[in-house]
Amino acid sequence: MVVLEDFTRLGTQRGVGLEGRVESCPRCGRPGIEEHSPDGRSVVVHSQTSEVLGDGMLVEPQDCCALSRR
Repeated sequence: MVVLEDFTRLGTQRGVGLEGRVESCPRCGRPGIEEHSPDGRSVVVHSQTSEVLGDGMLVEPQDCCALSRR
């Protein structure tokens, strides 16, 4: 089963499970959750899909804004 999580429908400062806290995106102003990749890039995820598979969970961003490096 695939589940769509839309963080833009949540209020800012709300905690969402393991994902983190919903904040306003500095790029577009919509609510989202900031994530950091191992290579140092940051994105604000506005919506994502998740699916439980036999060997784990697959989570893929559907709508996100890339943040420039500081």
